[in-house]
Amino acid sequence: MRLTLIFTIATACLLHAYTYAFKAEGGWSMFAVGLFAFSLTPYVTSVILARFWRAPSSALGFAAGALIGDIFMHYSVFIAPKGSTAALGLLFMPVWNLFLLGPLGALIGWACARAVIKRSGR
Repeated sequence: MRLTLIFTIATACLLHAYTYAFKAEGGWSMFAVGLFAFSLTPYVTSVILARFWRAPSSALGFAAGALIGDIFMHYSVFIAPKGSTAALGLLFMPVWNLFLLGPLGALIGWACARAVIKRSGR
């Protein structure tokens, strides 16, 4: 479970590094560095969950929910933008990840782990 969490977080870090290094206009600036750091806060939260909570499945669900949201936002901003304000999603996605998608993913991860434990009879 921990290796999957590490892989999920590494994938997210690579996605954000690619976004801000190659897709963002103007290259690395202080704003881009701050936005890069802000976009990684959901994954730092999942590391904290994994470290201090007994259910690593919740941390994995948190990170997976945030990564799914980030992949969707990357797609909607850089691959198939629907308007000129699509890039604003990059500013707000970390907030959505922290307060909606991450907790929802954590809840789903916890419920799936609980169902597997119940099914195995432990």
